[in-house]
Amino acid sequence: MAVQRVPVGSLVLGIDLVKIAPLRGAVSIEQDITKPECRAKIKKIMGEHGVRAFDLVLHDGSPNIGGAWSQEAMAQNSLVIDSVRLATQFLAPKGTFVTKVRFIFLGFVELEIMFGC
Repeated sequence: MAVQRVPVGSLVLGIDLVKIAPLRGAVSIEQDITKPECRAKIKKIMGEHGVRAFDLVLHDGSPNIGGAWSQEAMAQNSLVIDSVRLATQFLAPKGTFVTKVRFIFLGFVELEIMFGC
């Protein structure tokens, strides 16, 4: 757990589309990382805790599709891009960004359709 691995007084902030169960030592918000309201809320919480930047941004987001692996992978990879955009606004200069990515192996026909080859 992140709160057990950070120095005392560090801000551990969790963000999800659904309510996160309370965790001692962490702050959680129910937000969509693709929306400007999320960035505003993060800024507000950072200000309340005297934090100027995060040393670590960990993205473990998963889309809520279920069943269609390739659609799920594409949606998750889109969330990765959104999380990178968000992280670049709040990550300290020597901070770390960690995420997971699903790879999709496409056949030649799919590549032709996607890229007009």
